[in-house]
Amino acid sequence: MSAKDVLMPGPQGKTPRLYEVEKGHKNESYIVAIMGNKVPPPIKFVKDGQPPVEPSHGDPSNVVLLPKDPSPAEIPLPRYEPLQKGVQPPNKYEPTSKPEPPTRYVPSSRSEPPPTRYEPTKRQPEPPVRYEPTTRSQPPPTKYEPTVGTNQPTKQPLTKIEEGSPKSEPLPKDELLPKHEPPFPGEEPRDNFGLTLAEVEKYKNDPFWRTLRWILFVLFWLLWILMFLAAILIVALSPGCVAKVAPSWWQSAIAYHIWTPSFQDSDGNGLGDLNGAVDRLENVRRLGVHAVWAAPFLLSDNFNDAIRDHRAIDSKLGVNADGDKFIEAVHDKGMKVVMSMPVGVTSNEHDWFIRSSKASLPENANYSGYYHWRRTGSPPFMSEFKNTSIYYMHYEDKPNWPVINWQNSGLRQEMFDIFSYWIDKGVDGFQLSGIEYLARTSEGNAPNWPAIYDVLRDIKDHVETYANQSKVANGKKIILYAYRDNAKENDKRSLASSGLDSVVNYELGMVGRGNQICYTNEDSVAGCVHELLSDVLSFHKDNEEVIPMWEFGNPSLSRLASRVQSSKQGELLTMIQLLLPGTNSIYYGEEIGMRDLANDSTAIPQRGAMQWDDSRNAGFSTAETPQIDVNPDYKEVNWARQYGQSRSQLKMFQKLAKMRKRDETLAYGDAHIGDLINNGFTLTRYRDEQNSTQGNAIVGAFNFGTSAVSLPLNEIPMLEGMNLGKGEVVTATTNAEGYYPRQPIDLSAGAVTLPAEEGIVIKFST
Repeated sequence: MSAKDVLMPGPQGKTPRLYEVEKGHKNESYIVAIMGNKVPPPIKFVKDGQPPVEPSHGDPSNVVLLPKDPSPAEIPLPRYEPLQKGVQPPNKYEPTSKPEPPTRYVPSSRSEPPPTRYEPTKRQPEPPVRYEPTTRSQPPPTKYEPTVGTNQPTKQPLTKIEEGSPKSEPLPKDELLPKHEPPFPGEEPRDNFGLTLAEVEKYKNDPFWRTLRWILFVLFWLLWILMFLAAILIVALSPGCVAKVAPSWWQSAIAYHIWTPSFQDSDGNGLGDLNGAVDRLENVRRLGVHAVWAAPFLLSDNFNDAIRDHRAIDSKLGVNADGDKFIEAVHDKGMKVVMSMPVGVTSNEHDWFIRSSKASLPENANYSGYYHWRRTGSPPFMSEFKNTSIYYMHYEDKPNWPVINWQNSGLRQEMFDIFSYWIDKGVDGFQLSGIEYLARTSEGNAPNWPAIYDVLRDIKDHVETYANQSKVANGKKIILYAYRDNAKENDKRSLASSGLDSVVNYELGMVGRGNQICYTNEDSVAGCVHELLSDVLSFHKDNEEVIPMWEFGNPSLSRLASRVQSSKQGELLTMIQLLLPGTNSIYYGEEIGMRDLANDSTAIPQRGAMQWDDSRNAGFSTAETPQIDVNPDYKEVNWARQYGQSRSQLKMFQKLAKMRKRDETLAYGDAHIGDLINNGFTLTRYRDEQNSTQGNAIVGAFNFGTSAVSLPLNEIPMLEGMNLGKGEVVTATTNAEGYYPRQPIDLSAGAVTLPAEEGIVIKFST
């Protein structure tokens, strides 16, 4: 293709453009451009037999005559000719000769030279042509004017600028840009659109438009103010949503209460210690508990509240570094640390008491008010100090447990510093032991509860303030809880309002054979438990600010399996405790059903050695004769044996403990206790919140009797609307061999039947 064929002029008066030429033939656009935009007239087709079309004036003859369409009668049809007799039809086609086989390829011999390889001719690249802008000395390009009488445009030769030639100065930008022309003849050019300044001034001062503007301005602000007031009224009159406060870790926690001297011996001296407790923390973690409550912990007279030093670990249990190691190890296992802190008394060998008794010395003058000193007094709450005719207040019938004076500012600050010390060590909660001795009457024979509530508030304020200031605590929640024997409902409310996170419900710890704590069901374990639970659950439902804390056993109470009729009933009580709302304190060994030691043992019966396995001394100690006795039944009742079984009390405990961590219904739901029917009853956990994320209910059914009992489910209000035919077994007691975890169960009949001394936990969903 030549340059002449490529660059051709366009229509008249327009910029030249490129036209393609395909296979040597010029296309229609090219022809139109050459002929000066003259378009040939369209060709008209006329069929034969139709009237002719007259050509328009000046148009060439462009009528093409088409042949006439033949009629159907004129179209000849093919005629069928039959074959004559004796004539054979044509045979199948047979080729005249067979094709020759293809010639086989024979490669060339080595003597023949190989074909010459094609080598393209190398071309030398031409230097690029550089564009130079037009200079002032050169005239601007002439506007294209087509030549009259010809279709060929006037071509301007291209000037090639060689490298190294001097550059010309470019023209100014203003001279290169075209001038703006007005859109219409006679109109002045404008740089913007809209009203002119004169027109704006005209409307600005017009009275009509000025009044209209003021009216619109006032209406706008009136409407805005009305909408603002309406929004305030809507917010004020709308029913408020109940603020859902995130519960603390303590509100559904299980605190595993260990008696440190009986838990694990690490040095072979026959007595448990803190290092031994560290060695067994993995077993505790597998249970699914939230916190470890180690007691005793501090240096005391004999593992009691008579503290000798609030900052020291009892030397029989280890050294201070062992205490730090224990706290760190518990945290490493993902659990919390709770410790007992006696706040009412100390030992008479405490440095404070020694200095207070010698307050006449100048260096001890500040300690004179740390304890309650009197000129007169009498037992059992007052004793004379070393025949000096001066009396001091102490714990009932325990002269070596003097009562500290919280009204003294020096003593109060000392105790605050002790709380701060252990918070910095990493302790997550305190059981305040002996709160009834925080304030006493002048004779010391009764607690002064209004003053006690004030002291508890001060302790709470200090703990919260220091936890927010401490770099170690970093604002974490520090738990405070306590016991109060024979506490009534008003007493529990007052303790909760004074700053305690929980008040231990002591009532269930008194359940046992022939115990008179139950007023109407003294001889029935099922009746006594049902009566107590009904009263306590009703109280907590009406007083949600009082977080319940349940304890069925502790170092001062007989073990469950020894208090009730059988170990099976003890397992039922453990199952009930794990289903109750709030915090639970589980005494070590209750997860496997340990029993009390014999009465002739050297240790307190409920403080026997932990039964870890069936090895010597139940795995508690390697000593020949441990200081803590071991129950003879450890071969059958031990931790390792039950952990290896698919059905055991330990596995039931583990299932419910872990479920409390992940199931909102079991962790924070309300509780409903069913009617007592033949020593059996049900306990239902459910969510009673509109914004609850779970729509399920968990039902525990228990039979304390010696015969089977049928407990109705369709009478439980919380199960209304749930499909009882699609229940799922969560866990069951060891002797309930007909049930296993995750087993589908159909209770659409509306009742569950349990054999003697069996229990089961079932989950229903909406």
